[in-house]
Amino acid sequence: MELSSVFKMVALSSATASVIAIIILIVKKLFKTKINVTWQYYIWFLLIIRLIVPSGFETPLSKFNMVVVTERVEISQSLLKNSNDQEYNTQNSNKVSKAKTETKSDLKETKDKDFKYYFNIASIVWIIGVVLASIVIFFINGLLFVKVNKQPICKEPNTMKVFEKCKSIMKISKFIPIVYDRYVGTPALFGLIKPKVLINPDLINKLSFEEKKFIFLHELSHFRRKDVFTSWVMIFCGVVNWFNPIIWFSFHKMWEDCELACDAYVLSHLENEEQKQYGKTIISLASFVSRNKWIPGTTGIINSESNIKRRIIMIKNFKRTSYKWTAIPICILVALGMVGITNSPTKATTLKNEENLLQAKENKENYVNIVKEFLPKNSHIAITETTKEVDNVFVKDLDNDGRSEIISAYKLDGENEKINIIALKKVGKSWTKILDEPIEGYKIESVITADIDGDGKDEVLISKRLGGTLAQLSVYKLKDNLLNKISNEDVQYSKLDILSIPGKNSKAISTWMHDTGEAYKVDVLKWDGKAFVPAQDSYDNYFKQSVVPYYEQKVKTMPEARFYWYYLADAQIKAKDKKAALQSIEKGLSLNKGYPSTKEFNKLKEKVVQ
Repeated sequence: MELSSVFKMVALSSATASVIAIIILIVKKLFKTKINVTWQYYIWFLLIIRLIVPSGFETPLSKFNMVVVTERVEISQSLLKNSNDQEYNTQNSNKVSKAKTETKSDLKETKDKDFKYYFNIASIVWIIGVVLASIVIFFINGLLFVKVNKQPICKEPNTMKVFEKCKSIMKISKFIPIVYDRYVGTPALFGLIKPKVLINPDLINKLSFEEKKFIFLHELSHFRRKDVFTSWVMIFCGVVNWFNPIIWFSFHKMWEDCELACDAYVLSHLENEEQKQYGKTIISLASFVSRNKWIPGTTGIINSESNIKRRIIMIKNFKRTSYKWTAIPICILVALGMVGITNSPTKATTLKNEENLLQAKENKENYVNIVKEFLPKNSHIAITETTKEVDNVFVKDLDNDGRSEIISAYKLDGENEKINIIALKKVGKSWTKILDEPIEGYKIESVITADIDGDGKDEVLISKRLGGTLAQLSVYKLKDNLLNKISNEDVQYSKLDILSIPGKNSKAISTWMHDTGEAYKVDVLKWDGKAFVPAQDSYDNYFKQSVVPYYEQKVKTMPEARFYWYYLADAQIKAKDKKAALQSIEKGLSLNKGYPSTKEFNKLKEKVVQ
């Protein structure tokens, strides 16, 4: 996977995680008195999960993937916008439209290249930041590791007696040494695999029996709760998302909540009078530790002086029942989890397919070479100024046999106006030519398979770009290793939809033929065995759901554009809403100037009153 692809995944995950972090902060604020400190800490793990598993889990409840899935296949590459509202003439303006379209395509391609260039630079900056931060963190941790291994281990009988008693309270049997170290400002647990309790020898000599007990219980509770491991996970996520201050702020708040949760865990093992002394010990340590040093991978009893007040208030108000599971935090955790860390099934599937698409692109390079083997001499794969050979080779399973066929187009050297379509199928271990014929157009636009005759087998719909916004669709059938054209008349369009026909197994198509501005003449067609004919039985549903809303939006944005009212009325007639159609016609007629003519509006009106 390319670096830019990895960075894209990280950036998207980081953005989503930022939203989750903000939601968590709001929830914590709203339910501050309803959620105990332990659950306030656990809620943060939703953020961790989202960062570690960027693609999320599949569920339709996710609010981060509200993508409407349709069966629409949009064929056109660009829409022609005519600000002068002049009548569109296909015959006279194809060349002009083509020039405009290609100019827009060039501009779009330039912008895409610029964006890709800067995004690649951002990817490099990101990985440099990750590497540098990792080096610094592991260097600091490595130095401490070497230094700690050289420090003396505490063997003072009274101290060890207290420590063993604390281990017994926490039900810990693992050997955990106490190491004297003046580098750490506060008592801390260090080490993921072989943990050690670090403590300043100057401090431990000043502590009473009870104070030692409270300190050891706190650090052992960090061990019991696997907080060192959690801290390394937070560091890893923070390094990967070093560019996102929201993530760093959230981890700061998460660690503050971790300390409170650890305090609550200790308090649950103490008597009421001991709980007060525990709070006094924290205050005493805060005054002793004036300058605490942050060391990655350690859990200290005093990590943030700013959090001391909050911890003391929690200790003062602590109740044993508050440490138990409650319905409110469980419901909040489940709700946030379902909404925040999940993906909709469609989105998750899309993310999983990204690598397959990249792999397919690499494979297409091989298909280009296969096509070239079948081209006649003095010919080449048809390309445009904005496309490459690989963009004009289509790989698709045309007959659902589990093996892909290849479709492409080529030009004879020196030929500018005509192209030939070629299709290849693998029979056994060899490729064979199943189609080679001249066609109109300058490139293949798309290759679609759909069962348009309802026989349970897909037909092959090949679209060619003729110029500007104009494309042409031909229908083929693959049989006996030959791809034969079965359509007597080709269908011209600017945009195309593939539709399901209610109650039937066959598919229909809707054609959007560009007229002027962003207005299209729309029709729904079905296959009659030889050609596409109007599918009037499908008008009602399609025009009501797709065409009428489209033109309703257009007349809102451009109420003075007469042609939008005309096409809105036409769509409303086909959607069987004659009352609304008459209103649209009258509105269009009230606009004295413009296209279409009053005569055309009156013809439309006659359809309504019939």
